[in-house]
Amino acid sequence: MSFTPDPEIFETLEYKFETLSHRMRELAYLNSGLTLTLIDERQIDEKGEPKTEVYHSEGGLREFVQYIDESRQKLIEHPIYVKTRDEESNVEVEVAMQYNTGYSENIYSFVNNITTRDGGTHVSGFRRAVTRVFKQYGEDNNMFKKLTFAVSAEDFSEGLTAVVSVKVPEPQFKGQTKGELGNSEVLGVVSRCMEKCSNIIWKKIHNKPGEL
Repeated sequence: MSFTPDPEIFETLEYKFETLSHRMRELAYLNSGLTLTLIDERQIDEKGEPKTEVYHSEGGLREFVQYIDESRQKLIEHPIYVKTRDEESNVEVEVAMQYNTGYSENIYSFVNNITTRDGGTHVSGFRRAVTRVFKQYGEDNNMFKKLTFAVSAEDFSEGLTAVVSVKVPEPQFKGQTKGELGNSEVLGVVSRCMEKCSNIIWKKIHNKPGEL
């Protein structure tokens, strides 16, 4: 497959290696085991070879999260990883997440390998599940009894880095850029899948082996 930009449609016809490299790296992480090769014949080295980069990831989203957080101090040894499918809707949910010592939340979301920069129902479902699972754990273990304030979702988002990827048979996007997923049923699917895997989350928090 090849693509050449039409000068009657596109104002910019020159490809940026950095932009393509970023996208190829994302796709390699999103599709573990896949190998992608980017060759730029405009840049030739001293040996007469074009600039070439190869992208491959066996760890998939787990390695993606580690790559995003490589300059941050992590709080858990290995990323929490969940992969499951909802049989009724045929929606596949794959999530990798970890916490660092920072205060900001970094969530990267994708639908059928498409970047959803504005999030959507899959991200809302993920956030809902994280809040419920962590809050329930804290209440069950009397971790909040001395607090003088109510625990909120923001308390569980600080220092969180996550990649949320879903495969949806008939995705409905908001806007022409497909930046936000609108399928209402996906919110519940992602939330249920994450809550179902709560035992895996706690094993990882305590640095014990386990994944789903």
